[in-house]
Amino acid sequence: MSADRPQKHRSPVILVVSPDEQSAEVTIEGQTHVVSGGTPKETRNAALDAAARYAAHIGASVLVNARDANGAWQLIVSPTGVVRAAGGSEVTLAARPGRRRGIVLAAVGGVLAVAAVAGAGAAAVRILPDITATRVEDGGEAAVMLPGRAAPPGFSQEAAWKLPARPGASPAVTPDGSALAYVDPEERIVVADPDGAELWSDDLPLAPEDIDGTPAFVPDGDEYGLAITGDSTLWQWPAGGGTPDAVELPAESRVTFAGSTPLVLEGESAYLPEGDGLQEVEVPDGYGAMLAEGGRVLTAVRTGPWTWVDTDGTASEVEPDPPAGAEEPAEMLTARQGYVVLLWSAADGGDDSGVLALHDSADGSIVAEAPVDSDTVADASWVRGDSVAAYGPVLIDLDSGAATTLEEFVPFSAAGELVYGEADGAPVAVGADGEPVDLPDNTARPWGVLGGRAIVAAADGLYALLPE
Repeated sequence: MSADRPQKHRSPVILVVSPDEQSAEVTIEGQTHVVSGGTPKETRNAALDAAARYAAHIGASVLVNARDANGAWQLIVSPTGVVRAAGGSEVTLAARPGRRRGIVLAAVGGVLAVAAVAGAGAAAVRILPDITATRVEDGGEAAVMLPGRAAPPGFSQEAAWKLPARPGASPAVTPDGSALAYVDPEERIVVADPDGAELWSDDLPLAPEDIDGTPAFVPDGDEYGLAITGDSTLWQWPAGGGTPDAVELPAESRVTFAGSTPLVLEGESAYLPEGDGLQEVEVPDGYGAMLAEGGRVLTAVRTGPWTWVDTDGTASEVEPDPPAGAEEPAEMLTARQGYVVLLWSAADGGDDSGVLALHDSADGSIVAEAPVDSDTVADASWVRGDSVAAYGPVLIDLDSGAATTLEEFVPFSAAGELVYGEADGAPVAVGADGEPVDLPDNTARPWGVLGGRAIVAAADGLYALLPE
């Protein structure tokens, strides 16, 4: 059978453009994939690219049943990347930078067309109507609304934009709120700017379900690269994308991003990634490595000072300043980028009385402190937003150093100026002032704040919610 003719025993490719034209479903041999684009043209472009890749894979032309809100069309895509209307003339796909083949789109008579770019008098084949990216209703722009969930405090259900994302894949936002990383329905890692425009993307080097945790932004000069772990490998992309370094991890090791850069831990050993390899860091006897920042590792013991160790073996001990009313360090609770959290025994009080102190990890100075019942912070967790953080029931204003204790509060996450969790078992959001705001059970908790907009997830993608 000729490769230019669709095989009759194969089901046609089904291409359905969504009503908002931000995504399209492409069904191939019963498997549905979602593609997307920044504009309606880019969405159709991505959908036709998927059909072209399938035709090349099977070595035969495929029939495409294409449909959107305005009608339906039939196309034929050949394995050499030629698109034509069923029964119509052929139109050649043109090469596009960064991809093996692409589709040049042109407006012809008010409709979307695929046009040949080689030679004069190229034919144009009508495929799908060209509808503007922003719909207009009643003289104004139609809103993109978060479906089925309440918006977090300070934000509306109206979104500046929506991006299709793989369900269940956790997004990440840079610490400075300048970029978003997520896994799209085509199983690519995508980095987008505050307007939702793609900065760069790459095919995932592993199955999305095998990613450990979430993507992590890591400093790369004055910008941010991206790292993911899974399948006993650490991948690190440079700022701007490109080919990632793939670091094979030792057996039974784990990677922590508690600091600004990844740290590989294996038993009592610690390693820093260097290119596609690992450089071991000498951990002092009796100490444990906790995090890495800028080529050095913070190591600590349960009580007492902590020690920074450089890759050349240079060690620098940090003696923490005692908070007011404290006697001696009782326990190091955790260390995170820029900070160490210590529990101090209280000079006056019972066995359960203590002082929780947030220290600058570089010099040991006090950032914030609060009296606590030692039992309430024994198994607590640390979360941090932009200028607010919490360790268990203690809320900390990172700018002013004020600390407030909210009894029976358990933090889950933080974003922007709010910490999200439960107080007395009910969902709340709390600012640095410690005043809880009750939340509906279905409130969407932000993954971060990107360009002043809250990034939340819904079943059909990621939404950038506008501030109220």
